[in-house]
Amino acid sequence: MENSFLKVFNTLVGLIMVLFLSGCATHLQKITPENMVFIAEGPFTMGFAIENDNEWGDMDEDPVHEVTLSAYWMDKYEITSADFAEFLNSHQSSAQQFIEITPSVTVEFVEGKYQPRTGLENLPVNRVSWHGADAYCQWKDKRLPTEAEWEKAARGIDQRIFPWGNEFPDNSRVTFRRKFSKLGFEVMEPVDSMSQGVSPYGIHHMAGNVWEWVADWFGGGTYEDHESKDPKGPETGISKVLRGGNWYYKAYYLRTTYRFNERPDQFNIWQGFRCARPAAGGKKLLSPLRDLCVSRKIEESRFFTAFRMTRNASLSF
Repeated sequence: MENSFLKVFNTLVGLIMVLFLSGCATHLQKITPENMVFIAEGPFTMGFAIENDNEWGDMDEDPVHEVTLSAYWMDKYEITSADFAEFLNSHQSSAQQFIEITPSVTVEFVEGKYQPRTGLENLPVNRVSWHGADAYCQWKDKRLPTEAEWEKAARGIDQRIFPWGNEFPDNSRVTFRRKFSKLGFEVMEPVDSMSQGVSPYGIHHMAGNVWEWVADWFGGGTYEDHESKDPKGPETGISKVLRGGNWYYKAYYLRTTYRFNERPDQFNIWQGFRCARPAAGGKKLLSPLRDLCVSRKIEESRFFTAFRMTRNASLSF
């Protein structure tokens, strides 16, 4: 009799736990933006000490300084040709400001419609202007990441040289030293590939594939008079910052701190991007289980206490 009761009790406990965890997981899915990674509020070290044994680093990467960022979300993947084609078809009247279609672009224009080239749907869109990147992110209710947000997402808080660490790059981690004239579109890899080269936050292709536009205007002396909290770069400028290197550049340019720049209306074969989004609620959004599941845990504890008391009382007869 007692064994039968215990079996029933344990079965009920299991069912309740499944329902409890299922409810929390459903809540997480609802508040987590699709294919985005949460980066918590806090400080990180930005920049690169140019006096080093490798003689790496440019003057605009110095001085090294600490920056504190509010919590935000970052796209896990670069924007694909399929993603951007959908956007272009919704903005055909202004599409020529956003992308320049050539045979070396992963998007094509066929019979009045933009579409990803066959077989290239999951490659990053390329030859996108800063204006195109900015407009796309706004269309998705996001924005371009700031330069500081991009760097933290790429290197984390341990000052690593490359997204995966300090080991020299190879083509299992990152696309580099590949020539488009020889390989064509095979210079790029699908945006969700190369898991060995992800950043500390699990973000793909923060080095290689395509240079990525960020929100900031470029300033060579930006770090000399930097903001320590949520910096946004110069108020005006001539060119916008790009980060991360591309499929052809050597290791030096794949570093998490390297700063490149180009005019916002310029089209180059190796220009792409990803988006970011501020995390409303900051740290509370980092641990939604605390808001939902802690209260459920208390209810669960009270239930089990009462249930055990009832079970013990029943077994005492």
